[in-house]
Amino acid sequence: MNVSFKGEEQNLQDILSSRDERAQIQKYFLEKYKSPLISYKLNIPGPIKYNSLIKEIFDDGLLAAKNELTKASIEIIDEKVLYKNSGPEYFASFKDTPSLIKEITTVIEETHPLGRLFDFDILDLDGNQLSRQELGRAPRKCLMCEKNAFECGRSRNHSIDELVDYIEKIALAYFNQESI
Repeated sequence: MNVSFKGEEQNLQDILSSRDERAQIQKYFLEKYKSPLISYKLNIPGPIKYNSLIKEIFDDGLLAAKNELTKASIEIIDEKVLYKNSGPEYFASFKDTPSLIKEITTVIEETHPLGRLFDFDILDLDGNQLSRQELGRAPRKCLMCEKNAFECGRSRNHSIDELVDYIEKIALAYFNQESI
């Protein structure tokens, strides 16, 4: 239990600083390239946001996204990957409509075995984030149950330990199966 979830614990200030830094990078990309933006990170509960397993999950999601963007002939203008204790992040300016990219990334989130952990935000030229509902899709479901993820998290239906144990279990099963 939680064997793979060792790492440097992040406190609230670390998380808020990371959020501010992410907003600055997003603003920089939007202003420099005047193109929509992918901002990708993971949904990892608890104080550990980066370790080798989290990096592997992140990299697998990034590979899935890049493969799908290549299949759809989406041109990436510029991109940046950050691996940091507050969690890995990826930014990419692209040439295409934000709704197409949101559709592609939403399909990844819904169909990839680890997709529930992926968090692909798509920002339009004005920096507004496209929602799943704008595409006619239902809100995300909880990682562990079928309830609405936001409502489930707000009501704290599952403890951090339960969630981390579940993430570790599905990730290790996925990567062990994949390497066979």
